[in-house]
Amino acid sequence: MKRMIVGVLTMLLVSTFGLTASNVGATGRQNAGMKPPKLQKGVSLSLWNFFASTDPEYAAEQKVLAQFTKSTGIKVGNIENPTNPANKFQLNAPTGNAPDLIGVPHDQVAQMVSAKVLAPVPAWAWSTSDQKKYVPAAVKAATLSGHAYAMPWAIETTGLFYNKALISASAFKPAKGDKYLRWSTLLPRLQKLTDLGAKKYGFVMDMSNFYYDYAFLSGYGGYVFKFVKGKGYKWQNLGLDSSAAVKAVTFYANLATGGKYNLVPPSINTATADGLFQAGQAAVEWTGPWNEGNFTSKNIGFGFVPLPSFDGKHPMRPFSTVQVFAVNKYSKHANEAFALLKYLTQRMEIPVFKAAGRIPVIKSDLASKTVQGNPLSKQLGAAALAADPIPNIPEMSAVWAPTANDWAQVALGKATPQAAAQAAQRDVAAAIAKSHGG
Repeated sequence: MKRMIVGVLTMLLVSTFGLTASNVGATGRQNAGMKPPKLQKGVSLSLWNFFASTDPEYAAEQKVLAQFTKSTGIKVGNIENPTNPANKFQLNAPTGNAPDLIGVPHDQVAQMVSAKVLAPVPAWAWSTSDQKKYVPAAVKAATLSGHAYAMPWAIETTGLFYNKALISASAFKPAKGDKYLRWSTLLPRLQKLTDLGAKKYGFVMDMSNFYYDYAFLSGYGGYVFKFVKGKGYKWQNLGLDSSAAVKAVTFYANLATGGKYNLVPPSINTATADGLFQAGQAAVEWTGPWNEGNFTSKNIGFGFVPLPSFDGKHPMRPFSTVQVFAVNKYSKHANEAFALLKYLTQRMEIPVFKAAGRIPVIKSDLASKTVQGNPLSKQLGAAALAADPIPNIPEMSAVWAPTANDWAQVALGKATPQAAAQAAQRDVAAAIAKSHGG
């Protein structure tokens, strides 16, 4: 599986595109109702793609685009895969030098919405009833302040990859009466596999990366920003110093060497963790499906399971990333662009799953035999269903570094969990205020 693993089927699309000449042009004048507008034949749309032409997903996507052209008479050309696409899109869209569609991870959408370069998705392209057919995290990720600004097609999250030669799959089975495996059950097993002097590790992770650490916070019922249904994330309501946060930091620090479980040196970063697992020195690594190809190339017999639970009844909720496409507010062919958005995101998912194993966001696709018949994809899908999308507001960019740094002080024995939680709350609030010009 290439890059991040995420993908999906598309049996739900019924494209009722009219094929006569009427283009509304600017987004503010597009049809916002439920009735699909008539589309103009012969229009040519441009696309900044999520894939490079060398990616396995690209060929599968091209077939879907060809089907779209055959069905509608609308061409799709000028397909590019630039670096830093969201930043370039913000600069170029108002001048007419950006594509009609852009593909990005969902957490890059907020900055483009703030720059007012994305068009909200009209109801005819993605209705409320259609959104109910998607996993909730995907809808949440594509929606800001109650308005959809993109359409999702795949989702990914993290969990535990394990080396079958070092630890049995039975070690990850929940205890009788529990719905989920508990950390308290798994950790003693990981401790027995740990010999730090011999550089053998039962468990490794990048402890200084809040993309992973967030799961401890959510696992205790905490949050970074309060989420209000229909309104989105409230950046003014931070939860980094809550009682849940203190519990999370305590557990996090206990995983570190010097902590209660004495498992993970705080100095281990992502590259080191990956290297230890690939070398057969680590039994379990907390990472994402983007590593599958690396593990396969090293001939490691591996399995994957979602993160353990604290109480056996409620799942851990790691961060997830949702892959989306969105429409340029300045597109001269808005209706045609939204027709492509709808068609592409819904019809590319199974072909792209088959090509690269990307996990579906349409419920029926995720539950299909195509996806569930693959043991790894089945487990990745279960993990994704439990995951929280990264908050899709610009203020999230102020969270990563301060929180990771403040939590790390506890693992290094330089702060208490309560002091670290309070510092994270204070430092993130200050970073947000600075970003707002305060």
